[in-house]
Amino acid sequence: IIMRDILVEVLTTIACLFVASMLIFCARLFHQFCERLKEKTKNEAMRNLINKIDYIVQLCVETTNQTFVNDKKDSGNFTDEDKEQAFNQTIDSVTNMLPDEDRQKIINEFGDLGTFLKNSIENYIKQSKNM
Repeated sequence: IIMRDILVEVLTTIACLFVASMLIFCARLFHQFCERLKEKTKNEAMRNLINKIDYIVQLCVETTNQTFVNDKKDSGNFTDEDKEQAFNQTIDSVTNMLPDEDRQKIINEFGDLGTFLKNSIENYIKQSKNM
């Protein structure tokens, strides 16, 4: 009877250790899954924000072209000062259309809102000239 009791105790201990190990393993897998899901959600949210900003940039560049740039070009006197004024007008429009929360997300992700918007505007203008 003593040998049988010892065997039961040993097997019970091994089974408990096995179950505990499996629980820890499953908990780690679940944690990794949650982290990947959070990262995917963050990436999707940032991608959506960038798409939103691209759309706003497109609207503002086209509006500036229609209300300012095209008139200057048609009259034949589109100067460097006019280019700078058009750019500043566009960046002001984009900035005014962005909610504070979106501005802060861009700052947190990329460091500088002005540089991000400047690059976005210049990229859109370059792309639109190549179309």
